[in-house]
Amino acid sequence: MSVQDTARRLQRKLKNSDEYQNYLELRKKVMAKEGSKKMLRDYQNLMMEMQTKKMSGEELSEEDKEKLQNLQNFIEINNNVKKYLEAEYSLSKMINDIQKIIFSDIEVGIPEQELQDDTVQDDTEESN
Repeated sequence: MSVQDTARRLQRKLKNSDEYQNYLELRKKVMAKEGSKKMLRDYQNLMMEMQTKKMSGEELSEEDKEKLQNLQNFIEINNNVKKYLEAEYSLSKMINDIQKIIFSDIEVGIPEQELQDDTVQDDTEESN
């Protein structure tokens, strides 16, 4: 069996997993209600905006923190959105765990340390 065939089997297993089926069901519920869909979109946009600020080294303002807290409070009340976000997290965690397993013993490229060792050796050879 080829690696691609094994990957396709894994993909089918993921699609049939309880985690993915639960995620799809909850996504359908959220998308069916305009208010829930808007709340989720607002939350995702706010999270992306805040991550961008953090990545650029910008501090989050008190206003940003308050916006996020208010939105999280509304999500806590909206059971469908709350469960959807939990299911999305669970599915993402499972996929990340699988990725870690797949790549745990695979080496691609030249390790940084070996590149640095070669540079030091080249410098030594040039000075002789």
